[in-house]
This record gives sequence, structure tokens and C-alpha cells, in this order.
Amino acid sequence: MQKKRIYTVALSLILMLVVSGPVLAEGGTSRWVIDQYTKSRLFVGGYDEATKTLKIGWQVSLKEGWKTYWRSPGEAGLPPRWGWGDAENVDRISVKWPTPHRLHIFDMETLIYNQEVILPIDVTVGDASEPVSLDLDLEYMICAEICVPQEGTYRLDIGAPQDLKISFFQQAQLQRYQDMVPIKRSASGVVVTVREGAKKHLDIRLPDDFTAVKDIIVEGPDGAMFGRMDSDGVRLFSVPYMARQSLAGADLILTILSQDGPSHEVAVTAQP
Repeated sequence: MQKKRIYTVALSLILMLVVSGPVLAEGGTSRWVIDQYTKSRLFVGGYDEATKTLKIGWQVSLKEGWKTYWRSPGEAGLPPRWGWGDAENVDRISVKWPTPHRLHIFDMETLIYNQEVILPIDVTVGDASEPVSLDLDLEYMICAEICVPQEGTYRLDIGAPQDLKISFFQQAQLQRYQDMVPIKRSASGVVVTVREGAKKHLDIRLPDDFTAVKDIIVEGPDGAMFGRMDSDGVRLFSVPYMARQSLAGADLILTILSQDGPSHEVAVTAQP
């Protein structure tokens, strides 16, 4: 009886420590944050020795009919807000954005993810032989018939990156979405001209190596809104916009989607 009582007390103490302690990484993943609409986590999907970069993913699964938003959501919605807390052995954090879906609803253009998305995150470490820890408090918006603000708090405690053993499944999960991130390329041959009048447009001319263009997503100064692309020719496209000021001389980011190949991201300055 005495031995049984000692065992019960010891087990209770262990459970108290587990429940009250921090949410740690298990198998290279944080605990899942689960509610009635979403399930989300942070996980490790790779390590690049040459650049000392941990490949992390923020994964969110959405209930049927719900969506969340890209870094530039368009005419409705809010982008995720990243709150990186205390970090150990971390030099730099960079979030990557897979190509979103365009949604036209209630006469508004929005850029979304639905069902599930994994946002790749590059974490450059200081010393590959030392452990790494990350804390993230993430705010994001989800919408169906209504919109609901969400918040997830995640923690990853990772051993020395040079010694990590990462499951093939987690590597494949992250790589699938990494392959959807637009490839950055030079603006050489890309010309954007501002056309102002009763309706404002950007005329976009692309070089010959862009083929089967499916869509062009434009990002610009705060307050500028960009509509759906129209094609005026094989290499000439037009995007309507609304802005308080002229966009002549403004810095823009074009995300160019292809029908049958990878997407590309180009930084360009609009010409008058």
C-alpha cells in the first residue's frame, strides 16, 4: 500500500510538471493549437548546412468553407501579424508566401488560402552546434459568412541543427509549399506604365520568356488597391487600380502566375 501511494504521488507530480510547463517541440513540432475552426502548429521541415538555415513551417488547417489571407489580402481581410518573442541562437527570421488564390466576392478582389496552407519560414541560426528555441504569437483572420480573428501561441525547442533528424513526412510537407513560393527574378524587360484618366490602369509589358500568364498580382504603396488583370495581347496586360496619389515612380511588386509553370516575383518601378 505504501509503495502504491508513493507511486501515485510521483505520477501526479510528473503530470503537474507536464501540464504547467512550456509547450515544447516533440519530434520537431510544437503542440497543435486547436479550436472549432482551425488546427495549427509550427514544425521543422529541414536544415541547410551551407547557409545555417532551419526550414520551419507554420501549418494551418481550416474547417470546410473557411479561408485565411495572403500577405496582401486585397480589398478585404487582414494579413497575418507575426509576433516573434524570445529566441535563442537565432540571427534572422524570414517568412515565405506560397502563391495565393484570387477570390472575387461581393464585387471585391481578395487573395486567400483555403482548406490548408503551410507558410515556409527560414530561420538563420548563429551556431549550428547549439540548441535553437523560438516563440511565436501569431494573429490572423479567417472568414466564411463571418470573419473571426484568430490567435495562436507556439513554441519550438530544437536541438543542435547540425544533429537534427527530421522525418521524411515533415520534409515533404514543407517542400510541397516551398515549391509554390514565387521565384524572385530581375525586372529586366518588365515595363509598367501608369495610365490615368476616368479609370486608372497599370499597363504591364513582359519579356518574351513569360508564357501562358494566368494572372498578375500587384502590390504597391499603402492604400492602393489593384483589380483583376486583363490581357491586351500576348505580352501586354492591364491592371485597374485605385489610389489616393499617382503611382508614377512608385515601387511595385508583381507576382506573375503561369498556367503551366512556376510563379515569379518581380520588383519594378512604375513609369509615368
